[in-house]
Amino acid sequence: MPNSQSRLAATPSHRPDVLLMASRDNPGILTIAHRGFWKTTAENSIASIEAAIALGVEMVEIDTQATADGHLVVIHDKTLERTTTGSGIVAELPFEIVRKARLKVGAGGKNAAPAAEPVPTLEEILEAARGRIAVNIDTKFERDLPRVMETVLRLGVAAQVLVKTDIDIDATTFPLLGEDWFGQIPHMPMFRVRKGRFAEDLRRIAPLRAPMIEVRFDDLDDVAAARDELDRQNIRVWINTLDVSHCLDYNDSRALRDPQSVWGRLAQAGVGAIQTDEVEAFRAWATRQEGASA
Repeated sequence: MPNSQSRLAATPSHRPDVLLMASRDNPGILTIAHRGFWKTTAENSIASIEAAIALGVEMVEIDTQATADGHLVVIHDKTLERTTTGSGIVAELPFEIVRKARLKVGAGGKNAAPAAEPVPTLEEILEAARGRIAVNIDTKFERDLPRVMETVLRLGVAAQVLVKTDIDIDATTFPLLGEDWFGQIPHMPMFRVRKGRFAEDLRRIAPLRAPMIEVRFDDLDDVAAARDELDRQNIRVWINTLDVSHCLDYNDSRALRDPQSVWGRLAQAGVGAIQTDEVEAFRAWATRQEGASA
């Protein structure tokens, strides 16, 4: 990826296209708002999507899972307690009960104030995002993936959706190649970078035709060393700098103190998308980089 990768990607058009965003011809580094921009709203809420759009974020990451009666709702945890006023296991409750719970402000927790918004459905989130911002869907349970894909296709929003799944990098075949949705909805494989084998592993996943990959690494130099193969396959690298992502000390907390040593170093290594909980700080840093390179 060119050295200009540290530039902030342009504000998304009214028709965000994941494949165009992911292309290595796009010199910008994408901002991925983890569970939306939740600092002043609630995570995985429609309000968090609206706030991310207002900031000019290219993509939001959301979590989805099904209720006991098969409704896809947008919530991260297996249970309701942390992020809502309700209680119980989402997969064991009917939608009616889950819907009665109100989200909690920010990252939730015992003392968080309730918000006005109920737990949204996947359809509601996708409609809020339609034509305005790209959406990365993290399906919390593999059993729900077919229903997620059906929803995306039925709503006609596949071009602005990126669905991610873990893959077995040692597999001789990839079962998802036989899925009806494959090739219709952009897919992002997730796997760990193996020491000295990243370019080799990229060649192994070539049949997946991945526009973007989410990886964890033990040595950032391994990511940088595979630049030629990433260019050849036109794959953009996504890294989480969330404090819980455990990519060494490349995390949001350190980035707030020294952004160049985290976000800047990742950009120099060819990373093209960063998922963060510190959306405003990341956007401010990236804007400064754009100004410095102008």
